[in-house]
Amino acid sequence: MDFITKIKNRYSVRSFDADKKIPEHDYKKIIDVVNSAPTSSNWHSSSVIIIKDRQLLEKISEFRPFTKHLKDAQFFMVFVADFNRMNLAQKAFPEYKYDNNSSEAYTVAVGDAYIQATMAQDIAVELGLSTCFIGGTRVMVQYLIDILGIKGQAFPVVGLAVGYEKDSGTVRPKMNRVFEDKYDYERIKKDVVEYDKTLVEFFEKTSPDKKAWSYQEATVKSASGYAFDTKLIESIWDLKLQK
Repeated sequence: MDFITKIKNRYSVRSFDADKKIPEHDYKKIIDVVNSAPTSSNWHSSSVIIIKDRQLLEKISEFRPFTKHLKDAQFFMVFVADFNRMNLAQKAFPEYKYDNNSSEAYTVAVGDAYIQATMAQDIAVELGLSTCFIGGTRVMVQYLIDILGIKGQAFPVVGLAVGYEKDSGTVRPKMNRVFEDKYDYERIKKDVVEYDKTLVEFFEKTSPDKKAWSYQEATVKSASGYAFDTKLIESIWDLKLQK
């Protein structure tokens, strides 16, 4: 199967085979690719912490229901918005002024973290591995800071569980998110309505014994149920937004 087909057929896996180990040479390939990820202006404003220790994976898996599958993953990658390198550079050359608490600095660091995360997922899929992004990482910011020793102007942005799937899943239909030459808000309104129907039909077919959620209801319900550590993140970054 070629790379494009693998990526298009990728789906989140929440049931991993804990006994199937990733070859060391494949693990090294993932490390090399993540370290080679693009970084805005060569600032290197993100980092990744790879958790392989079984006891630590078990501990993190007990945090919330959405982390329970981590105990069987081969490793869990925590991608961090990390401005500590930039701050060291500022101290070394104080004659250059830069606002490291601005929304621009925040966006650059978060963007770098997501670029690394995406490249990690892509190489993992290419190597025949399964993955699951953990956006709930931002629900457990202080928890991860404490157990992983994260310091300074840095916080966890997103996580990626990596391993071999135990139970196969189904690729969920996606909605268009691409426009050519011009943004089209009217198309978005139309696509959302159509995708509601598509997703309901998908769930009715794949999970007939459960409620078939529409896109709009599922999305708002999901967003309302998460208590993200927004205030903590803003305080770590000392984020300054214009009111």
